This record gives sequence, C-alpha cells and structure tokens, in this order.
Amino acid sequence: MTREEKLARKILVVDDDALILQAVEFYFGRCGFEVDTCQELEEARALLSPERYSIVITDLRLTHLHRNEGLEVISCARGTTPSTLVVMVTGSGSPEIAAEARRRGVDAFVHKPFDLPRLREIVESLLLRASQPDCGEADA
Repeated sequence: MTREEKLARKILVVDDDALILQAVEFYFGRCGFEVDTCQELEEARALLSPERYSIVITDLRLTHLHRNEGLEVISCARGTTPSTLVVMVTGSGSPEIAAEARRRGVDAFVHKPFDLPRLREIVESLLLRASQPDCGEADA
C-alpha cells in the first residue's frame, strides 16, 4: 500500500465517550482504516498538528460543560490540512450549530445514536467524492 493509499484511510475520532471511541476504532480498524482516538480538544489539537488525516470524526460536545468543542476541532482540522474531511456527530445539535459547523467546513452530520455501518457509508462516500477529479472547470 502506498503512502497516499494509507493516508486515504487514516481517521481521527474525537469523542468524550470511551465506549464510542472503542467501538468506532474496532469497527473501522476491521474495515481497513488506521484509526487514532482522543477524548479532549487539546489532545485532538496535538494529534492534528504533526499528523495528517483523511477524515476527522468529532463529537460536538467533549465535556460535560455543554460547550461546543467539536467546532474547534473542525477549525483545527481545516487549519492544519484544508483537504481533511470532517464529520460531526452530535446528540444535541441545533440549526445555529449546524450553520456554524458548515461555516467552519464540516462535510457531514451524523446524529447520535448512530449506526456504525451507516457512519462507514458516509465516510466512504466522502472519500470517494474527494478522490474524484474536479470536473467543474474545462480546459480551454
């Protein structure tokens, strides 16, 4: 497997729930993905700094303080590598949060509780779309 192929299957999952992290890591690992996990915003920032991920899956809320740290994860991922795809999972979204997440560059939303096969379909679809050449511009 080439470096590019390996990168195309590298995921960072950010969620404060250890059971969700374990389930996603196990499931996606069995599907051929390389998966890193973390539970806090600062940890995500540290992992995003030196690493490059094709996909970041982040929960909206990473603490019990009802803050929206997942929005910061989106900004950090986009700031580190603009081509990184971002999926936000949440059990407590609102139209305002969705609009802010879109403004920051989120690619997809998944509501909790989520189904792992459906999350994989979304991830695979995003990766496929990202790998397609942009046909919007014609050569003159």
